[in-house]
Amino acid sequence: MTVTIGAAVDIGSNSIHLLIAAVDAAGLRPLIDESVQLGLGDVVDREGHLPADARDAILGALETYAARSVALGAQTLNLLATEPLRRASNRSVIQADVLRAIGQPLQLLSHDAEAQLTLLGVTGGRPLESSLLVVDVGGGSTELIVAAHGHEAVVGALPAGSARLTTAFVRHDPPTWFEINALRAEAFRLIDSLPQTGIELAPVRGVGVGGSATNLTKLPTSPLVPGALDRAGLERAFEILAARSAQELAETYLVSLRRARQLAAGAAMLDAVLAHFGLHHLDVSDASLREGAVIAAQHGPDWLQLLPELIA
Repeated sequence: MTVTIGAAVDIGSNSIHLLIAAVDAAGLRPLIDESVQLGLGDVVDREGHLPADARDAILGALETYAARSVALGAQTLNLLATEPLRRASNRSVIQADVLRAIGQPLQLLSHDAEAQLTLLGVTGGRPLESSLLVVDVGGGSTELIVAAHGHEAVVGALPAGSARLTTAFVRHDPPTWFEINALRAEAFRLIDSLPQTGIELAPVRGVGVGGSATNLTKLPTSPLVPGALDRAGLERAFEILAARSAQELAETYLVSLRRARQLAAGAAMLDAVLAHFGLHHLDVSDASLREGAVIAAQHGPDWLQLLPELIA
């Protein structure tokens, strides 16, 4: 059985995340899965660009992760950037710095490519058995993709995620019920503004990925499906989030302090998605666009252009 090792790094609004994984006929097996939280989305929102200290932090993380990829014998290494660099006015400078320092291009993903890679990561490249919704509430943006056998996948994207919504609506720790209700109203407005995004494909299953979804499952919300998120469970999550400070959440449920501050916004977005698509619950997956990139890279250097075929 042939085994290849691939690596993918993505620069997101909250963190820079590395995945190194072995891939064979049985699927994908993570070898290293780690991240460093830099809050780049907040920096871009504030400055409009990434200043020198942020650029140095990016290069330092990428150099460390590239060295680890080489040490583990990765045949492919894909450096990917999402929302913060989509908005940074000096993204081309950062891309040139990365190419010069590491010898690998930093690829700026469109919303469509980000959603397609996430779908590929969730399915492991296997054919769909039923219509599927995948939603990723990131720090700076939210991507949804709905796919069904025999249909072209439909992508919806919003320039709002847990970090940006928290900055816009939350001033207290823990958030007040007024702030939580404002988050929920805005989340419903945003999700409902996506005109028929895949709803005509009637997804029968939904999957939530990313830090908002995975960290919300750490709260004792007693969902009907273990490890999933449903609307009743999210109501209980709001009660917990309104009663405990971010520091208490971090210490009690072992989430990062930064993530703890954003959980109410993430819960609001996921609740709005469940309501919009009429789904009973969202399964939660640890898979992400990084898994999708490692799988896609098995198809050669032009994998990015092949994504619509790979997810079909």
